[in-house]
Amino acid sequence: MKTPFKLSLTALALVQGLGLSVAHAQEDTTAQVQEEETEVITVRGFGSTLTRSLQHKKLADSTVEIISTDDLGQLPDVTITDALARLPGVAADRDRGNPSILSIRGLGPRLNLATMNGREIVSGEPSRSVRYEQFPAELISSVEVYKSPMANQTEGGISGLVNMNFVEPLSRDEGLVTVTAHAMDYVLGDDVPTADASGKRGSFSIIEPISDTFGFAFGIAYQDQPSVQRETSSYSYNKYDWDMGDVNENGIKEAAPWGGKSATKGGNTERVGSMAVIQWLPTDALQVKYNLFYSKFDIEEREDQFWFDGWGNWQNSSLWNYQNSQYDTQIVTTENGGEQITAGGLIWANHSANNATWFQQNELVSTGLNLEWQGDVWLTALDVGYSNASIESRWVNVTSTYTGPTPVDIGWDVSGDRLEVVASEEIGNPDYYTLNGMTVDNDRILDDEMLTIKADMSRFVDWGHATQLSFGVRWSDREKDNNVISWWQGVTDSSVSGYGSSYALGGGFVSPDLYTINNWQSVVNQAFGGIDSRNNNDPQPQNLLNSWNVQETNSAAYFMLNLDGELFGIPYTGNAGVRYVRTESTSAGYQTEDGVTIEPTSVDHSYSEILPSLNLRLSVTEDSQVRVGLARTMSRPPLVEMRTGFWLDNQSPVKTASGGNPKLNPFVADQIDLGYEYFFSEDAALTFSLFFKDLKTHVGSATDTITFNGVEYQFSGPVNGDGGQIRGFEVMYQQAFTMLPEPFDGLGIYSNYSYTDSNVTEFVPEDNPLPLGGLSKNVGSLTLWYYKSGFDAKVSYNYRSAYTRVGSWDPTEITTTRGEATVDASISYDVTDKFKIMLQGQNLTNEVSQSYFDNDPSRIGSYIEWGKRYLIGFQYSM
Repeated sequence: MKTPFKLSLTALALVQGLGLSVAHAQEDTTAQVQEEETEVITVRGFGSTLTRSLQHKKLADSTVEIISTDDLGQLPDVTITDALARLPGVAADRDRGNPSILSIRGLGPRLNLATMNGREIVSGEPSRSVRYEQFPAELISSVEVYKSPMANQTEGGISGLVNMNFVEPLSRDEGLVTVTAHAMDYVLGDDVPTADASGKRGSFSIIEPISDTFGFAFGIAYQDQPSVQRETSSYSYNKYDWDMGDVNENGIKEAAPWGGKSATKGGNTERVGSMAVIQWLPTDALQVKYNLFYSKFDIEEREDQFWFDGWGNWQNSSLWNYQNSQYDTQIVTTENGGEQITAGGLIWANHSANNATWFQQNELVSTGLNLEWQGDVWLTALDVGYSNASIESRWVNVTSTYTGPTPVDIGWDVSGDRLEVVASEEIGNPDYYTLNGMTVDNDRILDDEMLTIKADMSRFVDWGHATQLSFGVRWSDREKDNNVISWWQGVTDSSVSGYGSSYALGGGFVSPDLYTINNWQSVVNQAFGGIDSRNNNDPQPQNLLNSWNVQETNSAAYFMLNLDGELFGIPYTGNAGVRYVRTESTSAGYQTEDGVTIEPTSVDHSYSEILPSLNLRLSVTEDSQVRVGLARTMSRPPLVEMRTGFWLDNQSPVKTASGGNPKLNPFVADQIDLGYEYFFSEDAALTFSLFFKDLKTHVGSATDTITFNGVEYQFSGPVNGDGGQIRGFEVMYQQAFTMLPEPFDGLGIYSNYSYTDSNVTEFVPEDNPLPLGGLSKNVGSLTLWYYKSGFDAKVSYNYRSAYTRVGSWDPTEITTTRGEATVDASISYDVTDKFKIMLQGQNLTNEVSQSYFDNDPSRIGSYIEWGKRYLIGFQYSM
């Protein structure tokens, strides 16, 4: 028998966490009803998991998408990002082939917020963006994506708030131990000599309610994942009168890419994730809960690359090379009457062999203590949280100079869907390369740390249509520090020889054979004395300018009422409240006015916002309901864009400056949500939502006038813009076809589609600005599943149309990623009630990633292939 505290307090916590309605009833009665609503659903197979999530969605008093534990545990969900990307209006960017950062309702990672157990978590990225692939699916109990905010939630997500929850040990009547193990096969790894095709993955978890008043949970997940990639990429295009030339000498200058590269990547990503939960009820009135999450990534990747440059025809500097190449120059006329080179060749062309290794270690800790006291009237909650993320990375590149026959004639072509490069066989001959130097670039240590303290009080009231009163405060202190060192090291021992070889890029790519170093680490140690052997230890100006520190203190207070009543005879529940937020920041770093003298600088900034919100759920009939949401929301600017790093030029007639912008104000938006939901059975629904966001201001990279120390400068960097409107709709349909005759009664479908349109743009290019970062007009997902007699299968199709991608480390790197469609599938079979075998495939259509520059599809960027992936394994529970 559970204690009275547990029945009432945990039910109330669930009600508050999910925004569920609170009726005029005694606490024990409410809890009993809540337990019945959530525990009667027997979760077996993917379809039943969707049913459970649908019931939570139906009862929630704000617009929210919910994924349960079993949904995340079903393959092919290696990380929670795989599952999140199937939700309505949610899309994921891929990195190393893995779904990583999220866009919600057309708004990119700059505009969503991540929390764990209700506590904001920090990021190993220089912005605020969280990479969700660091969270193993096996360790997260549930995930909620809130699209319509409530006053008691942490501010910061205009697009949405993603909250990840751990299991509560005392929610179970008996213990559970689960063990999983999988073998991985990455098909592309067989084609890239520096890569490995095989990997492994496993997990162990235990949930143990030792008594009615004390329980714990612990889990650990390990993954050794191959990292494999091949690509060709063009560099950014010249586009100004001062950097273009006239190859055909017709008086019209042509745009062209600066150069390009052919490349492969091979290595591995080793990930360890663990979680721990302790839940204790020392009295009937007090609950104590502690939880901890830890994740560690170790990445080591070899990169073999050919770099080509000099294609840009800088004011006719390459004119002779183009005109005397064996490869014909192709020039097209653009829509604005200009000209662009789409193919050509250069005799005496420039190229270099680059063989690098990327080292990176990421760590994330999120931990906290939560106390809840149920008094006679008031429920009081105190929460203290701590989050720390760090990244140590280093890119070490060994460059080699070509010493073979000359002149070298290299042809290139971007008239198709990817860059093609052709040259004589000498280019790929390993005998024609000599070590030149070693560059250690972006030797970086980044640390992000946050302490949060939150206090909440709530009680039931009988104030007309108000049924519950809640209010509280939150305080957080955050500091993000970024230190960068880069240097070049010459060869110290030239006796090393016979270390190179070559291989074909393959896969239909057109490129010279790539040059590789057989034993990279041995060559680095012998020829350069190791990767820590730089001769000059003095900080260089650019290193100091690239290093920065941002401290941010946030204070918030809120007041909220839960509502229950009738409107024009229609019953409704919901909540209304207001949140006040104040942010104070200090950005410290360096600046220079002459490029030589480096001076420390520090800039303070502050702003405040009042954020009202209203959420209503109107029960039109027993099976259908209407949702209304009104709110003002905000997202703070990316921390990397709040850096200093000023490069000031006082010498020219027009004073110029570049760097970050510590005076940035947040993204702010007023939004409206309107939805209709029809539940025609407990496992079937059709929902439709309209949303509109009026951005009052946004952030992007541009040129503007800014004042430093009383002096006006023409500033290039992040600035605040005037915002604009974002509008769209979402539709979701899910149903289990239990009405069909056997064996087809195990079939089911889960599908959704969202459309988003906006007049909000980035600031570049000036004549044709890109859409706001992360915005895909069309996002859709379709999952077909089948469950029968322990056999569980599903196939998922995810699509997102083209979107703007803003660089995380360098926000001025802005490109367009073409539309992508990926297909994943999985099959599992319950051999017994405790033992299950599983097979899954990811990216079964081998969907590549393609990009282009300047909002112009003809300006080809990257073409990256990651290949298909297969996993086979088992799960054992006892």
